[in-house]
Amino acid sequence: MATPALSCYADGTALTQAPEIPTAFAKARINAWQQFEEVLPYLLLGVLIGSFIYGFIPSEWIAAHAGADNPLAILFSAIVGIPLYIRAEAVIPLASVLMSKGMGIGAVMALIIGSAGASLTEVILLKSMFRTPMIVAFLTVILGMAVMMGYLTQLLFS
Repeated sequence: MATPALSCYADGTALTQAPEIPTAFAKARINAWQQFEEVLPYLLLGVLIGSFIYGFIPSEWIAAHAGADNPLAILFSAIVGIPLYIRAEAVIPLASVLMSKGMGIGAVMALIIGSAGASLTEVILLKSMFRTPMIVAFLTVILGMAVMMGYLTQLLFS
């Protein structure tokens, strides 16, 4: 004689898996993961560039190209800073390392403002919402502010 199947229902029907109903939290988690996957390559690129600067670029090179005596160092630092993604937690240690390697304070300020004002991931996100002239205007303002504050910082604190 066959043994009856175990069932949670009185009529003996088998238990089936309930349909999955995504909650707001589950939808948010899925959306956050998708955005993370989109941004991850750019984050890794930023970490790679920062690691390369820290480990392989000699102090003499930084002092020669981004030192306080180079008037174009501030402009160069602002341009380099814009595509980088530098988190707020990393700014102080990075600034400390760069200044200890000979980078001028104005160039460090321009790098910080440029990287805080815009990053490659932010520009990609904004590109999905705005047209190119608006993106160019945004980047021009960030670059202008970074350069202006870099020269002002250099003037006041060196």
